[in-house]
Amino acid sequence: MRIFCLEIKRVLKSRRVLILLVIALVMSVVMAWLPVMYEDINQYGENGNKVAELNGLSAIAYKKSLRSVNNGEVIPEKLKGALSAYQSAVSPYGENSLYSGEFPMPVYMEKVFAQEALLGRLPEAYSDPKTGQAESLMEISPDRTESFYEQTVQHLKDIMQMEQKGHPAAQEHALKKYAEVKTPFQLYAGYTRDAFDYIVLYIFLLVILCTAAATPTFSNEYQTGSDSILRCTKNGRSKLAMVKVLAALTVFSITFIICISLHLLISDLAFGPECMKTSMQMLFSVISLPALNLGQLQMVLAIGGLGSLLATISFTLFLSAKFKDSISVILIAVVVCLLPIFMYSAGTDWLSFILPTGGIGMQNSFLYQLTDFNYLHIGSISIWSPYVIIAATIIEIPVFLFLAVRTYCSHQVD
Repeated sequence: MRIFCLEIKRVLKSRRVLILLVIALVMSVVMAWLPVMYEDINQYGENGNKVAELNGLSAIAYKKSLRSVNNGEVIPEKLKGALSAYQSAVSPYGENSLYSGEFPMPVYMEKVFAQEALLGRLPEAYSDPKTGQAESLMEISPDRTESFYEQTVQHLKDIMQMEQKGHPAAQEHALKKYAEVKTPFQLYAGYTRDAFDYIVLYIFLLVILCTAAATPTFSNEYQTGSDSILRCTKNGRSKLAMVKVLAALTVFSITFIICISLHLLISDLAFGPECMKTSMQMLFSVISLPALNLGQLQMVLAIGGLGSLLATISFTLFLSAKFKDSISVILIAVVVCLLPIFMYSAGTDWLSFILPTGGIGMQNSFLYQLTDFNYLHIGSISIWSPYVIIAATIIEIPVFLFLAVRTYCSHQVD
């Protein structure tokens, strides 16, 4: 334990580590506040003239005041009333007027904007079963909303028929998973998808920063020659290797937990903690498979991000024990961080998900895999991509840690 504490102190005294950790902490605040800064809306008077241009917290508060009337359970009766009010308001002016700027702003803010958060998932739920093309809100009969939740199940069946044709196991899994989703959905308007994108982006950057800070763990001592002395001591080789590995994992895990907690705290307080009770199906796809609200989704992303961080740090420690210079280690580690993004874009699904950084990025990230229907197939077996990411992470952490210790112990000085 004494050696472990000394190693923690040594890591934290490193100028490179301190600079990167400070950057990570500052970025947690900046990136949590960016989606708040970009919030804006115009406030109009009864005569249709613009009264004020609201930004930031004031824009969020004003939007929530308009949409709060629909907060709570998303029951079919509420959908029917909102859709009827929307269609009654839009019919006299025509739907095209919404996009041409000719629609009266007071009516728009009260009858259209106020209902958009509640009605936003209807076009998707009632989309064409053959083409997947969404219907216009003006084309959906209010009476059809009485079977909204039955329609979401049918829509999921249609989508799985299109996207996973020939894979009955994937279709069966999706329907079983969706059956766990609690209905009626909950809606507390305010939180945005942009805020979730910034969470995903911040986790990605945080993993890169921690990876860069972990690169000199072994290789730096190879370069200075101090390793030759340390491995000859009583607690050298395997004990020293395990202490270094545990110290690195401890420092960067605590850093991740502090930074992501601060990021989420700022974001949730800015948009309103009550928004976390919203079902993720009301913000993302109406047929998203996880039975989570937004608060639970944030926790899942944080835990998944921590798992990806530990897997990436473990891989980086292995590289650090393998190579003698930190530059080679950091170059390879950064390439591995970026590789899943490009591989996913190229359609190489398996490799993009099983790499240590498979759960971070943007479209390949854990968030978008949770909201999508990507299945990896082995014969007749179909595995949902989030399961692949989780399984790969759980396997890679102990494997790369073992390889790091073993590689360090067998290192030979030239």
